Amino acid sequence: MLRKPNMIEPTNYKDWASPNTKWAIGLLFLFVFAVFGYNLYKSYVESTSDIRYTIINFNERYTDSKRVGMKVSYLAEGKNQYDNCFSNKCKRIKTGERRLGYYFVNDPRLYQIIYDTIVPDSVVVPNGGWEEIPDFLKPQPNRID
Repeated sequence: MLRKPNMIEPTNYKDWASPNTKWAIGLLFLFVFAVFGYNLYKSYVESTSDIRYTIINFNERYTDSKRVGMKVSYLAEGKNQYDNCFSNKCKRIKTGERRLGYYFVNDPRLYQIIYDTIVPDSVVVPNGGWEEIPDFLKPQPNRID
């Protein structure tokens, strides 16, 4: 007579079949898909759209329960756009400063900041932005006379 060896049966083999696990996995995939889709959309707009230069205004400090940053605004296609900037460079900029930046014509909500170029208060950006950086805002080479 043959005897079966004593085998230990797993007790959690049905855990993957529970409804709660299926919901959790579904929500995880939905979140990953949303993040991937947004980054894909952003890359597409950045690679296919024209850009217009504008002035990025650093309005005030922004804090929530997790992050510290700056509230920024800029004029794009005749409308004011508002966003929060959380990069380390934004955190070092003082309230009220103005920097050169650009937005994408196909989606003006997407923008970039050129941190090295400070814009004086006397400069006014046109409603449609500048197609090129204005000469008076371009960095001047150091000349030795």
